[in-house]
Amino acid sequence: MLATDKFVFGHLPRSGGTFISDVIKKFFPTAHEIGHHLPRELLPREYTHLPMLGTIRNPWEFYVSLYFYVWPKYATSILASWMSDNGILDFRDSVRNLLNLGVNNERLDVLIDMLPDQVDYAYAKRNIPNTSKETMRKVRGTGIGYYTFRFNHIFGNTENVFFCRVESLRQDLVSFFDTIGAATNELRDYVLQSDKVNSSNHHHYSTYYTPELAELVLVRESDLIKRFGYAFETEVSQLSSEQSTLKSLSA
Repeated sequence: MLATDKFVFGHLPRSGGTFISDVIKKFFPTAHEIGHHLPRELLPREYTHLPMLGTIRNPWEFYVSLYFYVWPKYATSILASWMSDNGILDFRDSVRNLLNLGVNNERLDVLIDMLPDQVDYAYAKRNIPNTSKETMRKVRGTGIGYYTFRFNHIFGNTENVFFCRVESLRQDLVSFFDTIGAATNELRDYVLQSDKVNSSNHHHYSTYYTPELAELVLVRESDLIKRFGYAFETEVSQLSSEQSTLKSLSA
């Protein structure tokens, strides 16, 4: 989590946070990290009055991004080892484990045993998950998937949180800075024109899903999907939607 004198930023993994962090550090001199993926409930009192910035992305896309980021870079991390049975399972079975986080008690117990009793967010390693045993125990019986767990863990009460959607990240970010009176022409230009950072290498997310697995995402991440209006799209349908948007904007 980054704190400035104007706002705080809650960093939800694999949801555009690295780009936003870079922007904040470049344009806000008071920016400093107060805990890597620090949950909002642990936000120091001196920052609780400030507006909060967060991000969200399509859950189907999140799981593809997570898998192809964590597996090549952090194959021996707790998350990668647990979801893939130490590299034995492929994308579909690994994601199924992540989606059944709040359902499969046997596998949840395995993960809990792998986690630390406490997390020092000031010195937490730069990989996922920065989560304690006690926090993970609260997932038991909830029926939620990993992404909803991380969202709830980072943001908790989402009152007064401005969410940037990854699909419109740059425009949403500029809107947030406009809202708090911090947008300058230089900042706008940088946000809208700079390159992507920390992206994982993969095809369109829809190509990795079976119908059954896609449906499981819909069930386990239903609250986020309904709240933010997400849907499972193929590459063709997404391209058609983007072309329609461009036509309407140019009309």
